[in-house]
Amino acid sequence: MPKLVRRKRLEIIADLEFADWLADEAEAVGITHFTIVPTLGGKGVHGRWRNDGLGGQGKCLFLSVTSETRAEALIDRIGPHFSDYKIVMDVADVEVLRGDRFL
Repeated sequence: MPKLVRRKRLEIIADLEFADWLADEAEAVGITHFTIVPTLGGKGVHGRWRNDGLGGQGKCLFLSVTSETRAEALIDRIGPHFSDYKIVMDVADVEVLRGDRFL
């Protein structure tokens, strides 16, 4: 039976203009596998928003499964920017197969 390995799942929602920055910061701490997708809309503290392709309201969702060490390193790098920009992040414990792919 394949063995499950504990890892951290990161989900970050940020303005679309930060997609490349998030990718660069993830790579800087050794996160080599991630996905960034555009979002359609949502609701937050400032009410509902929709990504209509106009007006700069677009947001992206950054997803990654990685080691606890790398997750903490990314939090340390980008955490100080949370008060300056509209960035939301959650971190969850997950178990994955083929844990060697999620370092």
